Amino acid sequence: MRISILIIFLLYFQKLYGQNVSSWYNTENGLPQNSVKAIVKDKYGFIWLSTDNGIVQYDGSVFTIHNKLAVTNLHFENFYGNVSNDSIIVYNNNDENKILIRKRKVQPITKRTSTKTFTKEKFNFLKRISKNSPESKYGSNTKYYIKTSSGRYSFYNNRIIYTDEKNRQTKVPVVTTNLSNIFLNEEDTLFLTDSKKRKTYQIYKGKLTTLTRATLFNDPETKIYWQQITGQTFIINNNNIYLLQGNKNDDLQLKFLITYKNFGNQFFNSMFYDKDFERLYLGSVTKGLNIVQLNQFFTAQKKIHFVDEVSGSSIPFNKNTIIDPYGYEVNKHGLVKNHHFGINDKHFMFYDDSGNILYKNDDYVVRRYKSTQYTTTHSIHFPGLIGFFKSADQFAVSATDLTHSYLHLFENEELKTINTTLEFTGFVNSFLQYSNDEFLIGCSDGLYSGRLKQKIAAQVAKEINVKNIIRTSDGQIWITTNKDGFFLFRDKKLFKMPLDQNSYLNSAHYILGDTQGYYWISSNNGLFRVAKKQLLKYSENNKTPVFYYRFTKNDGLLTAEFNGGSMPDAYSLENGEFVFPSMEGFVFFDPKNIKAYYPDKKSIYVERVRINDSDIAYFSKDLILENNYKHADIFIDIPYYSNSYNLRVEAKIEGQDADWRQIEIKNERKYTISNLKPGNYTLQLRVQVSPEGSYAYRTVKIKIKPLFYQTTAFKLAVTILFLFIFIAIIYTRTKFLQIRNRLLKKKVSNIKIALKESTQHLEAVKNDMQKESEYQKKLIEAISHDISTPVKFIAMMSQKLTDVREADLQKEYFDSIHQSSEELYNFTMHLKEYSDLFGTYDVYEKDEYPISEILMAKQKLFNEVSKSQNSRIEVIEKSDIYCRFNKSILSCIVHNLVDNAVKNTSEGIIYIIVEDNQEKITLKIADTGKGMSQEQLTYYNGLYQMSMNDDIIKFRNYGLGLHMVIYLVKKMYADILFSENYPGGTAVEVNIYKNKMNGKTNFNS
Repeated sequence: MRISILIIFLLYFQKLYGQNVSSWYNTENGLPQNSVKAIVKDKYGFIWLSTDNGIVQYDGSVFTIHNKLAVTNLHFENFYGNVSNDSIIVYNNNDENKILIRKRKVQPITKRTSTKTFTKEKFNFLKRISKNSPESKYGSNTKYYIKTSSGRYSFYNNRIIYTDEKNRQTKVPVVTTNLSNIFLNEEDTLFLTDSKKRKTYQIYKGKLTTLTRATLFNDPETKIYWQQITGQTFIINNNNIYLLQGNKNDDLQLKFLITYKNFGNQFFNSMFYDKDFERLYLGSVTKGLNIVQLNQFFTAQKKIHFVDEVSGSSIPFNKNTIIDPYGYEVNKHGLVKNHHFGINDKHFMFYDDSGNILYKNDDYVVRRYKSTQYTTTHSIHFPGLIGFFKSADQFAVSATDLTHSYLHLFENEELKTINTTLEFTGFVNSFLQYSNDEFLIGCSDGLYSGRLKQKIAAQVAKEINVKNIIRTSDGQIWITTNKDGFFLFRDKKLFKMPLDQNSYLNSAHYILGDTQGYYWISSNNGLFRVAKKQLLKYSENNKTPVFYYRFTKNDGLLTAEFNGGSMPDAYSLENGEFVFPSMEGFVFFDPKNIKAYYPDKKSIYVERVRINDSDIAYFSKDLILENNYKHADIFIDIPYYSNSYNLRVEAKIEGQDADWRQIEIKNERKYTISNLKPGNYTLQLRVQVSPEGSYAYRTVKIKIKPLFYQTTAFKLAVTILFLFIFIAIIYTRTKFLQIRNRLLKKKVSNIKIALKESTQHLEAVKNDMQKESEYQKKLIEAISHDISTPVKFIAMMSQKLTDVREADLQKEYFDSIHQSSEELYNFTMHLKEYSDLFGTYDVYEKDEYPISEILMAKQKLFNEVSKSQNSRIEVIEKSDIYCRFNKSILSCIVHNLVDNAVKNTSEGIIYIIVEDNQEKITLKIADTGKGMSQEQLTYYNGLYQMSMNDDIIKFRNYGLGLHMVIYLVKKMYADILFSENYPGGTAVEVNIYKNKMNGKTNFNS
């Protein structure tokens, strides 16, 4: 059974002397029963209670009750055993059952041979003593004994007998009549006090030493609480509680803990002091458990009727006292003296340079004079006075006319001569001179900075309501606001500081720095401590983590609400104590004595789980959950007895959470998982264990069982089944397709043969059509080129004919036109032969013919054109030369060469020369005209060397005619050479080989 502690509603806080905080627990807020018989702390840091209704474990947050045990009754008694050996024993009534507490678990011991604490010995009862208190009862017919590591002390008939390990007995020569006054220290030394004789008896292994000095131990008012398993002895004297520290030179050392008012009326039966967390546990027979938090916070209260304790500004008065504007002088314990200043404003109070006290009363600044022990005053009136300030050597007064606010800077402390007045739209709340000439002003509408010499102020930050401007002892300047957090002012810039986890520092009041490397920050909800280096590093890199430690009522404060906006607000006294104003008085504390508590990194345990609101169960390293779980609470057991606000626990699940998430610590320290699908997960937990932010890590492997259809085996079986079905379908389909395929193959084969034939036919048609197209194109180009010159000549003669009137010239022109037209007619009559130029692949005629036919025909065709240019054409043929070369091709070659020569020759001669030898016939056309340039000669000779005939017959730089000649020459497997003619003109030589190939590659292949 696990019962939560609702701190706010259920805890009853009792104020003790020394202002320690006391918290009561009973059946209404956590305990199973109100009788707490024994208290012990195990080696892991957990507190255990023995009650009349079970055993209780306490971790600082919740009580875990163990009352579902296999025992005959739940009335448990004292604790026995050895804490360091992780063996704590507790018996129930009449020793009927024995319980072992080990490894944080409660387990009954079922062995019948186990030892007991209450037995029968011959004619007497024998009972073991392991705890002593004023409530202990001892019967006269019972023999009592205390067991030690070296032997045993027996008490019977007012006598003491020591029995060692070898069963040797020693009678101790002292009479004991009250066993309530005995105790044992950690060295197994027995002490017995006699309050009547004011003596203390010390017995070690049977040897007696008598201490005759009167001490608190043998004082008649002293009560003794002792418990053997904890090794602790408490002395209670007049409500003062002391703890035995040790024995030095036969002088028992005591440590004062607290003063507990009316201690004897609480019927305490057991006590335990936890030095790690400075907590005192008091177990009452009837009222439950009282936990007292020892602390070093002191809240000074006046405790005057009808006078509130709300504190504001104050100033140091003596080394350890302060004084407020009402004239109340207090120290950490309360009111020292009332100086009767009267009712004044609590927000402003300063010393002037003469030691006089200044404070505010309505529209007046009141000055109380030190020379008269602050009994006389003088007031200075300022209409609309808001406040006044002293910073360094500068005095300032703020006032308002409800339209604007004004800050008057005075020449000196007399507040008479104003040096400068600055005007603001917001109310002036704070003022700080941080160098000889520079100052900061905090207003309700922002922060301003300026220089005294310039007498102006510029806004540094707007839309922040500045509460206070503070310079800490390390020289840093801090800005607190009413709702916008707090800032560091450095290098004329503001650096916003991070907030605590609940954003209480949004309205931080004041900041003080101690000598231990920490800042102390007051707020409306707690006092915070933070490492200086963390805040300063954050101003340089806002990714740097900052860890705040918060002090509240649980740590000894009478209230967590501090007061702010006063000048001055907080400060340090000469004795090193800090003073902060709060709503319950001024809080005094020495920062060196205030402890911050963090968990022990070795005492963090993740071993318990509660699934779907069932009973809590234990697990080892791996947590296994069924698939039908709804949620599971994984408990993080940490023996942490301070404010849970300062317990920082973070968690993340690998693969699910990208970053660490802080677990909100409420009643139980746990992490809840839900909605996780079946699978394996790793939960990582970390707990902050130092103010520097170091962590202790824990890992939990979580396995969520899948449903049967979510298992790997089921998925594999389904996969195999689907694979089998798929293969069967594929096989059946394949067989069907094979049969159909054979039929299709046969059909396709027939179609393929038909298609092949059709494709070949189409390819042939395509080639024929392509060749026909090329042939027609080349034919038209050739005809157009060859008739262009005669036509041009006829056109020219016709023009001249229209221009002359002489009959002889007209007759001559008519003859030329007639002759040229006749030749052109004859040329057109042979166009059929031209059509074979590019289409045929046969370059030979069946019958021989004389070459002179072609030469004379071309001479006659171009004769009139030549004559018109005062040139002539001569044909030189040594003998009749016959050939079988394609007549149309040869005619076209001669035509274009003569045409080119005629075009480029004026007043010259065109020679057509033909020669025959055994291997070839050489045809040479030479002219004496203007001739080709060297570039043209190179171009045409190079053109002949080209292998792609498709690129030859195209208009290039120099026209179509010669390109066509070169194409036809190559078609005849002939050679052509372009060269200069001497003394001028161009000579073109064509060698036509009688052997068709002459070792040449087929031009058309």
